[in-house]
Formats: sequence, C-alpha cells, structure tokens
Amino acid sequence: MNAAPPQGDTPMSRRGGVLPSHAHAAAPSTNARDEEHRPAALRRAEELAAALARHGIAADVHELASGRATVSIYYGLIAYTDGEEFRWTSPKLSRRGRPLAVSEAMTAAAAERLAEHYRILCSRPLTDVLGSELPLLADVLVADHVVPR
Repeated sequence: MNAAPPQGDTPMSRRGGVLPSHAHAAAPSTNARDEEHRPAALRRAEELAAALARHGIAADVHELASGRATVSIYYGLIAYTDGEEFRWTSPKLSRRGRPLAVSEAMTAAAAERLAEHYRILCSRPLTDVLGSELPLLADVLVADHVVPR
C-alpha cells in the first residue's frame, strides 16, 4: 500500500505539500517564499537598516498602515520608503532656516547621507533636536494609524 515513490520523485503529503524529509530539495526555502510576500516598502526599509548598521548605527523598522515603512534612526531622523525611494527631513537647514526634504533611490547612498545627518544630530544638544521641526517617531505613528475625528 505504501509503495516507494519512483526514482527521482518527491513524496507528497496528504495536503499536497512535500514531506518534511524532502522539503529542502524540492521546495524553495520558507525564507525565500516569505520574502516574496513581504511588502516592498518593508524589505527596502530593512535593507536600509542593515546598511546603517554597517555604519555602526542602530535603526528600527516600522511598517505603516499606509503601506509605507519607516526607519527610525535618531530623534528627528526618520526615513520613509514606499518601496521605491527613501525620503527624510535633513537636519541641515535651508537658506530660510528650515529643515530640508531629502530623497534618495539607492540604499547605499541613502545610508551614507543618513549617517552624515545622524552625526550632525548627535553633535547637537538633545533639547535643540526635540525643539526643532524635525519629525519624531511617535508623531509619525500616530499620524499614520489614527484617523482624526
């Protein structure tokens, strides 16, 4: 009744999947399949966080209800991605004395620029950073998840 499968065939479970003992040979890894189903924005945000780690900067990734993702780097330094490009507010000021909006498509270039902005913010007193017009993570999360009435 339980005949061995022909040479080269992979036994299937009752649900149609590959049996665990042969899963590694016949099916793509779970991680590869999971990666295909993850939103592009989340994948790109995690790539940026990994690139920042190579600069010695720890960052948190947050998936937003809007489908975008954020990379929280430091007080006032939050990068957003829609899966195609990264955007953030620079601590460098414009000629009018206001923070500048920045965008970058390449992960490595974004990490380089963000590392520079991180160093700028770390050199400032925290009270100056918190009192500036730079975004804070809590504000971003509330704005994305709470519908005003």
